[in-house]
Amino acid sequence: MDLGLKEKVVLITGAGSGIGQSIAMAFAREGAVVIVNDRAEQKCSETLSLIQAAGGSAAAAPFDVGDPDAVRNGVSGAEQRWGRVDILVNNAAVMLANVPFVDTDPTHWEQEIRVGLFGALHCARAVLPGMMESGWGKLVSIVSDAGRVGQEKEVVYSSAKGGLVAFTKSLAREVGRHNINVNAVSPAATNTPLRRQVLQRLAEKIGEKAVEDREGRIRRAYPLRRIGEPGDIANAVLFLSSDCASHITGQILSVNGGYAMPG
Repeated sequence: MDLGLKEKVVLITGAGSGIGQSIAMAFAREGAVVIVNDRAEQKCSETLSLIQAAGGSAAAAPFDVGDPDAVRNGVSGAEQRWGRVDILVNNAAVMLANVPFVDTDPTHWEQEIRVGLFGALHCARAVLPGMMESGWGKLVSIVSDAGRVGQEKEVVYSSAKGGLVAFTKSLAREVGRHNINVNAVSPAATNTPLRRQVLQRLAEKIGEKAVEDREGRIRRAYPLRRIGEPGDIANAVLFLSSDCASHITGQILSVNGGYAMPG
């Protein structure tokens, strides 16, 4: 199926690794022009190299989504180079600790919400005027089932994602008249490099066998009996960014193997 994404200009935040990198590669395979954002320039370069090696078109845009001035400058530079930004994928997020809320550091709250929620707001605010002028645009945010049904030891991260759910629905009502679709994809556990690092650290504490048993219990909680892969998320983002989803807006699409089924 031709998704009609060839030569569309897409900005993907947090695209230096994991889910964001997978989304960037997927857009590149569809022939889109990919603007690779990450706060770390080296991570941008890694994803950029992968895309270019595969014959795709991409450029790096290293800036901190939590800094509104940096976001405005980054988006302005993209618009000057390509004339527009057609699609925004809000993927950047951080989770600095996995501990009970009473043990969290308030300085971490600010960073998790600044990146995960305010970062999406800054980026949307920067790209929307151009989309409204052109009469076409797609915004897709990566939220989380933690923000929809709750998750212990991820209270602040879940708060940021829950805010992003409400942002998606509210903004969709405002900008639909301009032919702009605003949706979100909601993963559960996903097999990213970050998750594998967490499991490795856990294995050092409790042993490989205990981690293996724990992972087995987690998989059994999923009707499909597997953890998600970054490509599962990327496929959903491509769909919501295409005209195949032209009559879908304000929706939160769970891509979670059936782990949670919120109404």
